[in-house]
Amino acid sequence: MTRLARLGVSLGMLALAAASPGQSSKIGTVQKVADGIWTVTTDQSSNASWFTLGDEVVAIDAGGDPATGKAVLEKIQETVGKPVRFVIITHAHGDHAQGLAPFVASGARVICHENSASALAALIDPAARARSGLLALSERLLLFSGSRRAAIYYLGAAHTNGDLVVYFPEEKVLFSGDVALVGRAPYMQSPDVDPKGWETVIGRLAQLDVAKVVPGHGNIGTRESLAETYGYVKRVNELAARMASENVPEDLLDARLHQPDLGLQSGAVTPDLVANVRAAMRALQGRSAKTPTPAAPRPTPSKAPAKSKK
Repeated sequence: MTRLARLGVSLGMLALAAASPGQSSKIGTVQKVADGIWTVTTDQSSNASWFTLGDEVVAIDAGGDPATGKAVLEKIQETVGKPVRFVIITHAHGDHAQGLAPFVASGARVICHENSASALAALIDPAARARSGLLALSERLLLFSGSRRAAIYYLGAAHTNGDLVVYFPEEKVLFSGDVALVGRAPYMQSPDVDPKGWETVIGRLAQLDVAKVVPGHGNIGTRESLAETYGYVKRVNELAARMASENVPEDLLDARLHQPDLGLQSGAVTPDLVANVRAAMRALQGRSAKTPTPAAPRPTPSKAPAKSKK
């Protein structure tokens, strides 16, 4: 073999090693959020996080594929060196949940909302699922160990109909999933999105004492991230309601949103905004179609019917 050929083989082997599943290239640099709480961004742009709970670890989201899930597990062992007892899935979208398999195979139990359970169960090997099952909650679940308190809440449908958030009251840290993002527009086009419900959920989150927000995508933010997301979702809903009231066809929506009477700043009408307004219109129209027409009231007689004489 020539020296050039040997060099080519060596480079090829390096490329294969770099692309092999489970390598740290699947995730970025681990960030410490607070004592015993960490987060990392995956190469699918979603965040995966974890925190200590006594002698065990609880993960939040698993990445977008098994290789990413494995890489996250490796980072957890590097930072903590303790077994993962639970993995909380904030919602059932693939970029947060398709890395579940390595977690379950290692013995972790899945925590999710009941509306997400069926979709997540399909991502887990049946044998592993039979061993651990899924822990599905309807409203809230509290985890305690020593000084650590973690509250898992379902506050209603928003980004999906199964959104969970995780709140640490002592550390004033909120893991918001995709309900609140930092530095990017919310994605309001999920089939099960509830745009008006989203406003309500953000309003309830704003009542918490929060110093840091760790979103499902983006950098760590502050409680201002809640206000920014709320403002965006509310504006989208207002635009959708107006477009629906004007009977604007979907193919003319982009042009209508560019009209100056709407008061949108130059450059604000992005493809994301147009798509989100369109999705909110569809959700609004779908809700109207599902609302039953009230039954007509039964006529009230002016006088009580006379009793028949026997």
